[in-house]
Amino acid sequence: MSYQEKFEITQVNGAYFSDQFDTLITGWRDESDERHNKFLSYLSTFKGRIISFDTCENSERLNCRIKNTNGSVVEAKDKLLIPDLQSFLVSEGISGANVCVDITTLKHGILFLITTLLVNAVKPARFFAAYTEPAIYRKREKFDIGETEEFDLYDKIIGSSNPVPGFNKTQSPRDILLVASMGFDSQRLQTIYENLKPKKIVPVVGFPSFVPGWNLTAIKMNYMVLKGAECFDVIRSCASASPFEMYNLLNEVFQRYNRQYDIYISPLGTRPHCLGAALFAAKNKSAYLVYDFPVEKKFRSEKVLKTYIYNLSKYIEV
Repeated sequence: MSYQEKFEITQVNGAYFSDQFDTLITGWRDESDERHNKFLSYLSTFKGRIISFDTCENSERLNCRIKNTNGSVVEAKDKLLIPDLQSFLVSEGISGANVCVDITTLKHGILFLITTLLVNAVKPARFFAAYTEPAIYRKREKFDIGETEEFDLYDKIIGSSNPVPGFNKTQSPRDILLVASMGFDSQRLQTIYENLKPKKIVPVVGFPSFVPGWNLTAIKMNYMVLKGAECFDVIRSCASASPFEMYNLLNEVFQRYNRQYDIYISPLGTRPHCLGAALFAAKNKSAYLVYDFPVEKKFRSEKVLKTYIYNLSKYIEV
């Protein structure tokens, strides 16, 4: 069956999308966060329940809050992300429901795990995701001598030694090909590259980007690792707001190289790229997913651009 996969949501069509799902899953974020609230503000007639999730810094523990259709709020805190997230989704009747996951402020540990759960285990009738683009990322005001980071996005980086929830597997002795989408950080890709020591790297830049020129900023911020790996000529691009393009790019690389390499995917760029990587890894069990779990600043962006909704139902395992 052929159907449109990506839509821009606006005040004009918000009522239509309000009726397409009965459960909205979001991050657990401050109500003053404009990007966090933007998608819900378009759902003018949405009458379903809203489930918000949060994790601790190392993504091992889970907090959740349910706002029911009658307005009542129920909270559960300090659960284990594995296995309690899957148990929670089952108990809340997500199987067979129409679900939308707003990934805008959803923490990455939950984003990765809930994607594979919805695709492979707790299967909804229909699966949508939403994302609101930022207009501005905040830059640092003060620099210490020798620092190269321009943007003020994270409090700290937990590191890639922790497995990605739902994607843990033992490393094999084969050579590694690393596919990495790039963000605005000069050290994240460098550290993962040095730890993995891949035989080959395929960097991915978001283009078209949310804001013209951001693709060049990502290349500039990752210049040292790109230069050291001598991989400028193999940089690939896919739209910053498209999980589908990321999925297709990964599928292309996988089909070409999986007989020769273990394929490692490190989605350090946009959340739609992270979603595309999670979908691909959920559907291709031999692929490895690597992430370094940065602890994001409470307010790391300003203003909003477009809000998209994605129809991911075709990825649900039948």
